[in-house]
Amino acid sequence: MITATFIEGHEGTGEVLRTLDDSLALFLESMRDSGELDDTVLIIGADHGLHMGLNFAFLQSGRIEHKNPFFAMSVPEWLHEFSEKYQTEHGSEKMSPFVANEQRLVTPFETHHTFRVLADWPEFETDSWKRSLFATQNAGRTCEEAGIGANFCMCKIPAT
Repeated sequence: MITATFIEGHEGTGEVLRTLDDSLALFLESMRDSGELDDTVLIIGADHGLHMGLNFAFLQSGRIEHKNPFFAMSVPEWLHEFSEKYQTEHGSEKMSPFVANEQRLVTPFETHHTFRVLADWPEFETDSWKRSLFATQNAGRTCEEAGIGANFCMCKIPAT
């Protein structure tokens, strides 16, 4: 596993963060073009969303973004196909877990179990698989069911 940390986002205007755009795009394109993503799970995430500036201070969208950090995951085609097949054979829903989870409440807990599955690959614990991003998470799951505290529950943000 390789990790990288950038603190450029901790600057109020967003100008410094924009300096990473071209380099990040070039990195992602080179990973794709070289074939490295054929056997690599790539996860890009943030520790929190926007927490400075007028948008955060005065708009509901700013408060929502603050508690919804960025998260993106690229999965090799063979793992995508395996996940769909496993979900079809063992899951309650017969649809792609990646498609289903795009619009469902997922948390860092599922990311943790995703890492556990990948660390033990090709063997894995069924419990970790069911709790990972490779399995569909329950539709309509509440923050309480997901282990999200009331302070971070998106359902609890008052409209302005």
